[in-house]
Amino acid sequence: MFKKNAKKFGIALSLSATFALSSLDARPSVKQFNTKQEVVFEFLADDMEFNQSVVIGKGHATVINLDYYISANTAVYNTKTREITLSGNVNAYKGNALYLRAQEVTIKLQDDYSFLEPFYMQDSTSGLWVEAKSAEYDKNVYQIQDVAVSTCSVNNPIWQLKASEGKYDTGKEWLTLWHPRLCVYDVPVLYFPYLSFSAGYKRKSGLLYPLFGSSNDDGFIYSQPIYFAPQDWWDMTITPTMRTKRGGGVYGEFRIADDKEQILWANFGYFGDSNNYQNTYDLENQEHYGFQLKYKRKDLLTDLQNYFYEDGLYADISQISDVDYFRLTDDKAHEEADLQGKLLTSRLNYFLKSDTDYVGIYGRYYSDLEMTSNSKTLQTLPQVQYHRQIDKLFVDNFYYSFDYQIEHFTRPIGYRAVQQEAQLPILFTQSLASEYLNLSISPIFYATQVNYNHVEEGIHLKTGRYITQHYQFKANTDLAKQYENFGHTLSFEALYTLPGFKDKTGDFTTFFTLPGDSQELRLSASQHFYDTNNTLKLSHRIRQYFYLEDDERVGELENEVQYFYDYSWSFLSDIFYAHSENRISEATHKIYHDGEYLSAYFGHFFRDSFAKVDWSRGRYGEANYIMAGVEKGFANLNLFASLGYDYKEDYFKTWQVGFEASVRCFSVGLKYVSEIYPMLTTRGAEAKDDKYVLLTIKFIPLLSGDVKVGR
Repeated sequence: MFKKNAKKFGIALSLSATFALSSLDARPSVKQFNTKQEVVFEFLADDMEFNQSVVIGKGHATVINLDYYISANTAVYNTKTREITLSGNVNAYKGNALYLRAQEVTIKLQDDYSFLEPFYMQDSTSGLWVEAKSAEYDKNVYQIQDVAVSTCSVNNPIWQLKASEGKYDTGKEWLTLWHPRLCVYDVPVLYFPYLSFSAGYKRKSGLLYPLFGSSNDDGFIYSQPIYFAPQDWWDMTITPTMRTKRGGGVYGEFRIADDKEQILWANFGYFGDSNNYQNTYDLENQEHYGFQLKYKRKDLLTDLQNYFYEDGLYADISQISDVDYFRLTDDKAHEEADLQGKLLTSRLNYFLKSDTDYVGIYGRYYSDLEMTSNSKTLQTLPQVQYHRQIDKLFVDNFYYSFDYQIEHFTRPIGYRAVQQEAQLPILFTQSLASEYLNLSISPIFYATQVNYNHVEEGIHLKTGRYITQHYQFKANTDLAKQYENFGHTLSFEALYTLPGFKDKTGDFTTFFTLPGDSQELRLSASQHFYDTNNTLKLSHRIRQYFYLEDDERVGELENEVQYFYDYSWSFLSDIFYAHSENRISEATHKIYHDGEYLSAYFGHFFRDSFAKVDWSRGRYGEANYIMAGVEKGFANLNLFASLGYDYKEDYFKTWQVGFEASVRCFSVGLKYVSEIYPMLTTRGAEAKDDKYVLLTIKFIPLLSGDVKVGR
């Protein structure tokens, strides 16, 4: 154990040093020095005897080196053989944690070798302990016999791995067992011919926990993740997977940390269905594949000394063959995707910024996962923007800015277009009534041109040109007052758009919006209430649009209220009201409770068929949905249930119920899940009903497994 110090520094002992008193506790001690006269080994005891070449320490015998602190009842040190034997309640500490325990330890400093019997070692971080009948230590490796491994209580462990022999590498923190048996309360339940795993928290390559499952549709399911961590700054996981009645494939996850400690994450995969499975379910695709990447980074090419002192890159790319890709891979692939309903969005943005100028390049790609073909979906590839930051114009209270954009809208089938836009607002601001009221007037010069190409035969689209000089008038006020028991802020704003000169020729499809084409008025207000600790208790926001020249002059009214009763209870209500229909077009209500032992939520979402389409918010189509969930925690038991119910179609979209019981070293969970999910067939997306039971068992931190049984 101490060979590395003995070899490097040598042993400096003499009769005069043998019985030197330690200045720390005035106990007899033997010390070892390096060439710089630094103490690298020290042997202390309450009482020491020297007999020829043997030093005997009795009572609280202690051995200290640069890495370890070892205590025992008795220690015998042979100065000729450079061997020290500690016996009786031997405890070795590494840092501030107990590292190993034995009744007798023999350390040969010259050979870096020790023999321990019986042997006990524990990692303070993970709680993992290793107990053996005997152990031999040689060159950072323990060879152990009759081994028991667990993270449970030593006296009566819930589970333990028992093996005839094993090996533990202290440098790599890697434990290897031959013929181990997984025992639950001494009852063998699982046998492995060989098992090797990390006994610490350092990243290491190797096999991760497998996933087992069973389904009437897919057959036996098996996935085996293989983890690679060749360097500290990147790692990856490759997961071969098999579904005996469906097919097989492989999935991968890749992570890399850059010099700014930003993580580039990528997911990729492929799964192939058998001919029989594809024909049975009439699937559109026999092969399911995908690629995802997420990364964001500032100061990629710039520094503070440049004219453009800041830049940034943002990538969120998800390209998949169909929605089944997310079901065949892990949940993280679905969670990381920008999926709003059936629309999957990918983005790639880059910008440069200075005190006065901003340049941006953007790309957006949309995938409609409920369509058998995405060829008619318009994509924005690319969009280039130049923006002149707002700046003073000659005198106080006068400002200007400038913005120019060019966007390329493309798709394989259907018309394509290139739009150019330029906008020059001139802004005058003035505060009145002791700055309680702020007014602004802004003449805006705007011009756009849309060039079409690949127009289908029989459809006539002429180049669209639109030039306008319109005005925006804004009045707003911000008020704040502190009362005895609460604080209150109140804001009002009115924004009026008045068309001026305009010239419009050619065609503009419904895809394009033309600012300043008609009179608009937007009224909005917001208020916030705070308690005496300045904690937000209630927020209220209301907004109303008026389209003064359209047939439908009054737009939707939006009213949003958030109430925070305390740190555990909160309420949200967001309602859109359509005056033209005299009814609500969309509404969201949610109640949350997040307490120490109970978490619950109840929500309602409604969207009428006439609701205005807004693809950027994922707002399209009719929806009638109730969602609820509860989780109750006890000392070592969690009970949970959740549901999603379509009350108009009268069916449960999803529901589940289950429990999870756990102690420090062991957990078991069981849940029953019923869900309806889309599957892409040759006729488009169709609903499929799936019900299964999921059993999860974890022998923390060593083994974990899921068993899924469905129909």
